[in-house]
Amino acid sequence: MKETIDHLRRFDIFSELADDALKAIAPLASEMKHSEGSVVFSEDSTAENLLLLLEGKISLEKLVQLGTTGTPRRAPLSMIGAGQTLGWSSLVPPYQYTSTGICTEDAKLLVIPGEKLRDLMLKQPAVGFAISQRIASIIRGRMTTATSTLTYFLSVVSHELKRPLAAVENYLQVLLGGYAGELSAKQLRLLQRSTLRLIDLRNLISDILDFARIQPDQIRADFETIDPAAVGSEALEEVRLAATQKNIRLKASGPTEFQPIAAARRRLRQVISNLLANAIKFSPEESTVTLSARDEPEALVIEVRDEGIGIPPEDQKHIFDDFYRAENAAEISGAGLGLSIAKKIVDAHEGTIEVESPYEKGKPGTKFTITIPRSMSGPRTSGGQPQADQPKGE
Repeated sequence: MKETIDHLRRFDIFSELADDALKAIAPLASEMKHSEGSVVFSEDSTAENLLLLLEGKISLEKLVQLGTTGTPRRAPLSMIGAGQTLGWSSLVPPYQYTSTGICTEDAKLLVIPGEKLRDLMLKQPAVGFAISQRIASIIRGRMTTATSTLTYFLSVVSHELKRPLAAVENYLQVLLGGYAGELSAKQLRLLQRSTLRLIDLRNLISDILDFARIQPDQIRADFETIDPAAVGSEALEEVRLAATQKNIRLKASGPTEFQPIAAARRRLRQVISNLLANAIKFSPEESTVTLSARDEPEALVIEVRDEGIGIPPEDQKHIFDDFYRAENAAEISGAGLGLSIAKKIVDAHEGTIEVESPYEKGKPGTKFTITIPRSMSGPRTSGGQPQADQPKGE
């Protein structure tokens, strides 16, 4: 008993409990040994035990799959060493493990049945409250550290990857501009395709970085009064080369003048260009992709329509999820982040983004509709007025 109590004190979750509480928990615990390579628990299985690692190391891994037809792969999340706790899911509904624990060397654990520990916490509220506080503090600290580390790592990697890509893009533009000599039609076509692949790679890097760090407050801090027509034109220019390569017609419809609206210019352009790029990617050659917009009394409404392969009904409710790819898109390149990022940006504008596929009976294609309300304003200055309405200095 004393040895078990001493073991419990080594772990953060129990370190601040009184001796009486530790004496009540100790009889619930038992030792378990696992050999190298053995699976301690499996992702999505019933979380039965809270596990305290006394010796050895355990790798926490998660099954990752892009879309419904991608190849599942197990990705390492973290390495747990002696003195750390596993199996938090045994204390939190729905009581399912969220990862798989695999021993990377022989391990010895202290095992506490989750149900029995929960019962003890209910019967002794003071003990339950103390344990819950420790769990909340530990998990919060780990999440904050993990998020900060991930964001920093992705920022560094993004910067290091974008630099050589930008250099190669510049060289290609020199060649395409004819500054290094005349190009044959075949050479021109190959260089244009190479440029598109580089743009795709740069956009993928940006999407991964945005996925890690994009926050509503950051987006709203960039609010200014914008001209929707100018933003739409910029988005069309960003995808024009990709459309040309597939002989796809880009069509803009609607008025030429719009009421100004408060929005994050770069981010709104990103949403529109993402939708246009997707429309081009999933449309056949010689088809048409249409960007249209209209002013309504309370909102700006933007639509992107294509004549492409469409989105199966069963996939439409998931397409804004992170990393989700529709079943009929499995053979087309992409990480499944563009639409989820677009939704995050629209949400930061307190707007909506909706999909219809097909949007006309008997015809192929998909329509995305974005609604940006006019109720939003730019960031406020110390004087209390919206920043976008302030006169600009020289």
